[in-house]
Amino acid sequence: MELSVIVFCYNEEKNIGRVLEQAIRFLNQERFANSEIIVVNDGSTDRTAEWIDTYVGKYPELRIKHLAENKGIGQALNQGYDMAQKEYVCAIPGDGQFDIFELNNIPEFGKNEFVTFYRKEKNYNLYRSLLTSFNQYFNKWLLHLDVPDVNWVKVYRKEQIQKKYRHLESSLVESEICGKLIKSGVKHIDLPSQYHARRYGTAKGGNWRTLKLALSEMGHLFLKIKRFPVTS
Repeated sequence: MELSVIVFCYNEEKNIGRVLEQAIRFLNQERFANSEIIVVNDGSTDRTAEWIDTYVGKYPELRIKHLAENKGIGQALNQGYDMAQKEYVCAIPGDGQFDIFELNNIPEFGKNEFVTFYRKEKNYNLYRSLLTSFNQYFNKWLLHLDVPDVNWVKVYRKEQIQKKYRHLESSLVESEICGKLIKSGVKHIDLPSQYHARRYGTAKGGNWRTLKLALSEMGHLFLKIKRFPVTS
């Protein structure tokens, strides 16, 4: 199973090394021979870039993209998806909250399926819980998107992340991909996942800058999915 693992990160100098070590060990398994690691550094202002560069040469198919400035989760994901070359594609955060060895649970699947992991427990504060509840309501009732945890880790076939499936630049790009795939008749395989506590640093996904960009694209997301053509 050839897999493109995209590690996206912003200011994770104390976490990124451990995540990359785990990714290298994981992809050294026989099942994932000829896979690749793509690291997208989203304009970090700490020593994240220095730590990433120390891994050059440690894994034969490691590719690195340093963005000149922080663009946000959506654009970091899009950069990684553009670079992916393998048959299966998965993006994981560089904060260490997802255990990459959970990917051992994924089956090989065809073009009419994709895999979604869902967090059994999120351990969010009140602010993040409210954001999550609003997002779930929006996805379910307006987008008819029944993916249990659209903001967590997913595994796609490479053809499922073509440009026609992703136009948005905020974190809502994952909702856009899932919504268009489901509208096209693609089924999702839901797998439980453990949400690990951060060892260092603070979460950035719920900050005002990220939230503001997502809110500005909600209308676009609704229209993108509503107008997406379904082909037989």
